Amino acid sequence: MKNIVSVAAVSRSRKLGQVAATYAPIYSCPHDCPLLNHGCYAQHDKCGILLKQLNEEARKRKLTRPIDIAKEEARLIKELTGDRPLRLHVVGDAKTPLAVEVLAEAAEKYMNVVWTYTRSWKTIPRKRWGRISVLASCETFEEARKAMDRGYAACILRLKAFDFSFWNEQEDLRQTACKSKLGEVTCNKCKICMDDKKLLNNREVVCFFPHGPAAKDAETAVRFADRYTKKIS
Repeated sequence: MKNIVSVAAVSRSRKLGQVAATYAPIYSCPHDCPLLNHGCYAQHDKCGILLKQLNEEARKRKLTRPIDIAKEEARLIKELTGDRPLRLHVVGDAKTPLAVEVLAEAAEKYMNVVWTYTRSWKTIPRKRWGRISVLASCETFEEARKAMDRGYAACILRLKAFDFSFWNEQEDLRQTACKSKLGEVTCNKCKICMDDKKLLNNREVVCFFPHGPAAKDAETAVRFADRYTKKIS
């Protein structure tokens, strides 16, 4: 029987480097994610092929509830040796407090650092994630500040790439470019996202940039989010 979640003891991703990784079906993702079906990198290329397989298996076995997915993911995490950092949800997310708590319990027993990104920061308290280093995925600086107010470190999708870190006085936070996305170093060597407490304390926001075949759709989603924020502010 196939799993509804895929777990790699060593990722094959050139961007991640020598880390473990998990991949969950799309049913684990919040419905309000602006990139869902509109620029999500996980729905294209090799990740997209794997995601389709996971989605089909989850539907086939009628295991599409967030808690079902989280329990399967936690079970597979516990089978890992824990000798490498773990990137939780290269594909997927956790959208209910109970699903998050199941994953937090698995991370507590994992011998190495576990890090991830979530769209659920608006509805799930940071403390539910336990020792997982989790960054709130945002499209605007206003969202990033709100996430910080809720105890989350934040990452944000920006349109124009840059390769440095600087203090943005207007937004009252530091912007740091993701070195992995720039092709400079892999995640296992950079490690900046593996310490969300440090990022939060420094008011440092990790910036990603649209890439891959869905880049134009992602750019459109970012522009729409920015215009919407300005319109209601």
